Amino acid sequence: MSKQFPLAVALLLAAGTVSAQSGKIKVKAKPGRATTQPVALAAPVAETDWSLPYAATITPVGLKADLDVLASDAYEGRETGKKGQKMAADYIAKAFAADGLAGPVAGSDNPYIQHFGMRRTSLDLPASIVKAGGQTFQGKRDFYAVLTNEFAAPITLQPVFVGYGIKEDKYSDFATPADYTGKDIVLLAGEPLNAQGKSLIGAEGKPSAYAPATLAGLRARGRTIYRLGARSFIVVMPTAAAFAAAPKGYSMVLGREDLVFDGDKEKKGGVNIFVVSPEVGARLLGATPAGLDKYRQSVAKAGKAVASPFKPVDTATAQAKLNTEPFGTENVLGYLEGSDKKDEVIVLSAHYDHLGIKDGVVFNGADDDGSGTVSVLAMARAFSQAKKEGHGPRRSLLFLANTGEEEGLLGSQYYTDHPIFPLEKTVADLNIDMVGRVDSLHQGKGDYLYLVGADRLSTELNTLSEATNQQYNPVALDYKYNDPADPEQIYYRSDHYNFAKHNVPIIFYTSGLHPQYHKATDDVELIDFPAMARRDQLIFHTAWALAERDARVALKPELLPTGFTPVPADLDRYAGTYASAQIPLKIVVTHEAPPSRFRPPASPPFRSMP
Repeated sequence: MSKQFPLAVALLLAAGTVSAQSGKIKVKAKPGRATTQPVALAAPVAETDWSLPYAATITPVGLKADLDVLASDAYEGRETGKKGQKMAADYIAKAFAADGLAGPVAGSDNPYIQHFGMRRTSLDLPASIVKAGGQTFQGKRDFYAVLTNEFAAPITLQPVFVGYGIKEDKYSDFATPADYTGKDIVLLAGEPLNAQGKSLIGAEGKPSAYAPATLAGLRARGRTIYRLGARSFIVVMPTAAAFAAAPKGYSMVLGREDLVFDGDKEKKGGVNIFVVSPEVGARLLGATPAGLDKYRQSVAKAGKAVASPFKPVDTATAQAKLNTEPFGTENVLGYLEGSDKKDEVIVLSAHYDHLGIKDGVVFNGADDDGSGTVSVLAMARAFSQAKKEGHGPRRSLLFLANTGEEEGLLGSQYYTDHPIFPLEKTVADLNIDMVGRVDSLHQGKGDYLYLVGADRLSTELNTLSEATNQQYNPVALDYKYNDPADPEQIYYRSDHYNFAKHNVPIIFYTSGLHPQYHKATDDVELIDFPAMARRDQLIFHTAWALAERDARVALKPELLPTGFTPVPADLDRYAGTYASAQIPLKIVVTHEAPPSRFRPPASPPFRSMP
């Protein structure tokens, strides 16, 4: 027997429930009746809130039914452009069609599919080499790497040793200023210890964030080393055992592929990382592994950074073997036309791609973002059912399943660059990514939801969001990740951002991070379906409120178009050279007719952390 809420029962309960939510009283009088006689008032009648019965159709059972399919091994991790992703696209498109949604993509072989072409570049690690000290070192045997086209041809390395690569009040490897622009920084994994083997940085000698010989340890150094303008970062593992564990410690970035749109030039910039054995690191520094150990001991004895005794070689070279292939991928779109405000569109989005198969293991991505994908499917069914029964939305709804999010928000970028519906007519994007778990900060309490970005572009959207939550079985709204200073910077890390950068108001919904994030263990068995259904019902109510209100939510006044068109004299005021003493960056602005061009001369590109 299905556990879905019977619609007839839901309708009865809705009428009773809403009476406590609405203060409106209607007075009924028959047309033409004389007004000289007293007219008895009808009993108060509450407007039926039709969002309630349809929200109730979003159930744990229904969500699980879809997720059991999409996050199964048969879908091979839904990697962008691969077999499993295309299987998922077909499943979603057929679900939209079965639910009565229209396919809005004109000219496509399938009106539910927005096709686009890409190129994939991958690193052939075993065929990549480093030569140093008269030896040739091979990828996967002597080093692991994440490399860009900068290393596609043989390139002479310029190794510069920076100790542990740490800059803190308690300890700094950068006491003496130096120019690292375009150099290849060599740093020791781990953290400096004292003579007793305790951290020189961590509180009370406990390990600090720099301690892990993993990607996490490298990221802890990010604010220091990524500003140096270096060409690459060469991380020397402390022991053979630590080097053997590198594939696990750097699993989030090793084997990653660079994807670009057909017709685009190859990506410029990006980060280059070598994770090397003690032998390779020593050779680059003109030393031996024992010499590296001696350096560590010198730091421990001094209790602070010490001068480098190494003389890096100037004849070392590196070359990456990169393979590029074209492929096609697709967004999936389902459209529900509105009524009197049908020209305005509300987008409900999620990405359906994940990480595919790594070393023979399927990464099913049940939470990331199978949970968001099946949430969009459930909401599509609910809204479609409402329209079939005469309670359709005033504004149109676009249910958008994006591809390529894991590779850099590619599907949503393509959609917003080639929108099916004008972005100026797009009221908001409600983006759902990882809403199926309970994170460590809310253990035992699934009645919460993180919201990001609701107040960034539209105060009205934020007000509507909070009011809607208060009206319907409220959950705890957590704005931790909405803080612009939050280190996770989630505002920029999912598909909503491509709408936001076009000044389309957004709300991003997530239940937060967990230990299975981007791991092969992100499976259906760990999903909290009751918590997920409750969160989805709130999102559904929010979309309903956006669709039904008389005026679309407005942008903040400072974001509204001004109509100002600059004349050449205005642009000339900004021509000149801009530089910063804090970071190795110089920007030259010149006025050319038209437009102005921003050109960074002989300076490193902006680099993003992996």
